[in-house]
Amino acid sequence: MLDNRYALLFIRGERPVMDLKYDILKHPAVRLTTDGQATPYVHGAADRANFSIELVFDPTGTLTGVMPDTVAATYELLSEEDIEKELKEKQS
Repeated sequence: MLDNRYALLFIRGERPVMDLKYDILKHPAVRLTTDGQATPYVHGAADRANFSIELVFDPTGTLTGVMPDTVAATYELLSEEDIEKELKEKQS
């Protein structure tokens, strides 16, 4: 039986180590985590987007529309290479 205050640490090529566990709630940066009441980090969120579009498909997988459907709006999907080319042209 091992006391809950201890942890066993196994490192390849070394003898096992028994050490006291660290209380992460006492870490100085805990305020940056949800345990410290910070807002959760959402990976991949578009928090700086100027607009968004949604591609609408029917049950067969055919593209049926682009939302929002605004009058006289045109959209162009650029690849990473296209964006780099546009940026280089604007810098020169």
